[in-house]
Amino acid sequence: MSDLREHFARKAAAVGAVVTTAPDADAARTAAGHDEGDRIAEALFAVAETGSVAVALPRAERGAALLSERLWLVVPAGQLVATLDEALARIEALVQDGRAYVTLMTGPSRTADIERALTVGVHGPRELHVVLVG
Repeated sequence: MSDLREHFARKAAAVGAVVTTAPDADAARTAAGHDEGDRIAEALFAVAETGSVAVALPRAERGAALLSERLWLVVPAGQLVATLDEALARIEALVQDGRAYVTLMTGPSRTADIERALTVGVHGPRELHVVLVG
């Protein structure tokens, strides 16, 4: 498990996410951002191979979370999967069970389609923080 956590943290950091750990959910929420523009959301699982985090936010929360300045995703450390294939199998099962809008987030929003200059935060959060719990 430790190797999987380290691999996830390296991959997530490589795509611009900030990864921290917390011993429990209460500590994770205390550590998460409390500034205006910060949003905290529960994640379903994380993918070590890509540094991605799966979320399925309720419609009422989706816009605020995905367009926040800083999004803090709380992920139980026991919900790390090694590969994208494992993640896609889990997503398929979630969708078949009726879970709508499952999204894999990989780092903060980035685009280079505006005059070919890299811009962060245009289509989503400017910062993505992942807190691994446990």
